Amino acid sequence: MTALWSNTCPACHQGKIFRDLVRMNPSCPGCGEVFEKESGYFVGAMIASYFLGVFLALPVLLLAIFRFELEAAWAIALCIGQTLLMQPFLFRYSRLLWIQIEARLTQVAKSGSDRKT
Repeated sequence: MTALWSNTCPACHQGKIFRDLVRMNPSCPGCGEVFEKESGYFVGAMIASYFLGVFLALPVLLLAIFRFELEAAWAIALCIGQTLLMQPFLFRYSRLLWIQIEARLTQVAKSGSDRKT
């Protein structure tokens, strides 16, 4: 799981997945692992980004309405602003999370198929 926070390849733990905040390397500079396997590969990352955004916005919304007694429209505007500011980080970490999940599931599938033979 440390590869998730350190932006390193799940295969070799050396190469960086992202060049900067939002630009990805097409493959690992260290081992050549391809990060985008096929068209539509990151659809799951978009879903993860949505849930991460809701997870971060919901406490702000609830605090704004119930603690600071803002009107609902202002509280929603605050959450929209927060989500827009957080979008580069949501994009980055949802993709990192998706790559790590896929790598972990691939490892589990390979070890399971090794046991059957």
